[in-house]
Amino acid sequence: MGNVIYPMWAECPMLTRMVIVGYPAMSMVFLMLASVSDETAWFVDSLFNCNLDNLMSGKLWTLFWGPFYMPIQSGMAFLMILLELYMAMRYFPSYEKEYGSTGFLCWTFFVNMLNSLVFLAFTLCTVLYYHQSGNAFGEFVAKRSAVHGLWPLVMVCLTLTALSDPDGSTNFWGMVTIPNRWYPLALTGFFMLLNGFRIMWSLIAALVTGYAFSRFRFERFLPSKPRLDRLEQRCCRGGRCNLLGASWVPANSTSSFDVDVQVDRRYQNFSDFGNERTNQTAPSGGGQFVAFGGSGNRLGESTEMAQAPSSAAESNA
Repeated sequence: MGNVIYPMWAECPMLTRMVIVGYPAMSMVFLMLASVSDETAWFVDSLFNCNLDNLMSGKLWTLFWGPFYMPIQSGMAFLMILLELYMAMRYFPSYEKEYGSTGFLCWTFFVNMLNSLVFLAFTLCTVLYYHQSGNAFGEFVAKRSAVHGLWPLVMVCLTLTALSDPDGSTNFWGMVTIPNRWYPLALTGFFMLLNGFRIMWSLIAALVTGYAFSRFRFERFLPSKPRLDRLEQRCCRGGRCNLLGASWVPANSTSSFDVDVQVDRRYQNFSDFGNERTNQTAPSGGGQFVAFGGSGNRLGESTEMAQAPSSAAESNA
């Protein structure tokens, strides 16, 4: 097992290692904190549980980092966390190296928000169904449902990776070869089969996010790499920091940074095109141009012809 994990760990940049180490540790710490008293349980719930009740209370921060907490309440949940960490080590490093560490952090929060919003839309439909049928307990449980764990985020990474080569195929654990465009759906169906044929709405929300992300190019809403580079230069010493034996991946070291810089400059020039004249400074003499002002020339007369009589008059004088 170590021969498999160590090479994967060696490929993980700094932010991926922080997630792999911090996710289970934070889940254990906050689980113990929630078991102390009702006040601490309310605090943990308000901090991480992105459900309809908390969203209606204005706790919008749960949309972004709620999935980074998993209440470990059984041995099976701990085994699922280990599987999540293995999948994260497999998919997160390539995305962090592509976006940079700061860009990958923004991408992670953005994808968590999309997953949570889609999941809450499913939850709202379920609540309305239970409310119409008079099932008060089912309505209460649906309102308290939230997205927890890294599986939805991993599923989005897996979906985007598969859709990057839609005409290819993937071997499903040596049993069957599945086309890449259908591989995420088959894997989600397999997990539902293991879950006792119960619908896993968090994974379905991740599928919706992954396919929509690829179709509608949601990465357009993320900050550009030149902007992230300017942020890192101001706040993070240019991204020159190390932790857990790995380095932060600066935005200016990513593969497409030069292309993004050219695109950013092109958009800046386009936006300044109409203001080019107003941005110019006035001459030092302070004079202003007046239409038809000053000494002119007769029609058909050049400047040399106009200067010739004046020079002759000066010589005669």
